[in-house]
Amino acid sequence: MRKNSLVIVGLVLLSLPLFSYTLDSSAISLDNGDNPVETYALLFDQFPHEINGTIQCSAVEIKDSLLNLGWLKENITLFLGEENITKAIILEQLNYLEIVVDKNDLVFIYIMAHGHTYCRDVLELNTWFQTEFFQINTKNKVFLMDSCYAGEFVRNFYDQCFAMGSVAEHEVAIAFFPEENGTWFLSEPPFAGGISSHFWSKALTNIEADTSLDGVVNLHEMYIYSLPKIRGCYNETFEYYPDMADYVENLAGYTENYPYPKVMNNLHYELTLNATDYKLNNEQYLKEDDTEAPEIRSQDTIYFAEEDSKVEMVFQIRDQSAFDIYCYVDGQLDPFVSNSHAATREEYWNFTYELSVQPNHDYNVSLAAVDEWSNRNESFTIVVYNGESNTANYEFTVSIFFFFVFQIVILRLKARKRKD
Repeated sequence: MRKNSLVIVGLVLLSLPLFSYTLDSSAISLDNGDNPVETYALLFDQFPHEINGTIQCSAVEIKDSLLNLGWLKENITLFLGEENITKAIILEQLNYLEIVVDKNDLVFIYIMAHGHTYCRDVLELNTWFQTEFFQINTKNKVFLMDSCYAGEFVRNFYDQCFAMGSVAEHEVAIAFFPEENGTWFLSEPPFAGGISSHFWSKALTNIEADTSLDGVVNLHEMYIYSLPKIRGCYNETFEYYPDMADYVENLAGYTENYPYPKVMNNLHYELTLNATDYKLNNEQYLKEDDTEAPEIRSQDTIYFAEEDSKVEMVFQIRDQSAFDIYCYVDGQLDPFVSNSHAATREEYWNFTYELSVQPNHDYNVSLAAVDEWSNRNESFTIVVYNGESNTANYEFTVSIFFFFVFQIVILRLKARKRKD
């Protein structure tokens, strides 16, 4: 006898009673005298269940993960049950965050609810939520949504933030709620709530997800690590519930590699929900927008002679952000030149390009630099065959040469005066 409550989030209403539990937003610290770094979380879950005497759901599981990551309990606000997830309540909380949050803070909002029948038809999220969300005065905002058709809502998070929906805009999401003393068919130990939310929560605190080996699981790593496990769980569900598999097949057109989460990562650095790291290394999460393209210095013209088979040219690049370079010869990309470089700040980085040349042929060599903010600049050098000795025009090199010659002349004049 199968004794698990399975829910297609957004399509099938739960028959079990809903429970509510909230933390008053006034409990969030307002002591910003020294402007401390704060982390604020709002967790909304339409489906709390009492199992073996305790309230269990995705929001509770995520709250526990946040506490393990250094979040203050008083800065995590839960809204459980449909009566606590209304437009008025959500607006009140967003307006509150607009008041207390500044640019060095981290904000995390999570919603677990029916997709079309509640988030779209009742809350009408797409008509106001994203606009209000972006009024919160920090770039470090995270929005996670586990619902049917979550991609329909997440695709509208166009401004700076990290937003992810558990499924694409044409996919349904599934949640589990094990009953007391019931059976459990999944290979994953019993959990209560959305499949995606469960594995997101686990990945956030699993150091195995830290592929960058910096000791912190960022949101991109959470997504990459959790996705195979999410898909494995969905696959087991489809095998156990063939009718569900047929329904999803008819709706989405496939069940293999299901689902396809919708991710909108509009940040140019890796953000984490690890509150401890966020506070200790806050400066790395406060990068200002880089609107300037990389600066490139190049040699105007280089001449080569009959006996030359190769010509070297130097490009100097600097930028406030990391950048990639691409080299083109007569408009054709050189596939062997692909180089990434960290931000150089005020210093120039020298890149030397070696060009194979042939007599009686001129060349146009251009270098493009694109930084991590998608700012692009390009500069070029003309390589000319003149049949004579190789005389390169190094604009910046020559200027340095004359500087040293000038210094030498001054030193010699001073020496003569001393002799006199």
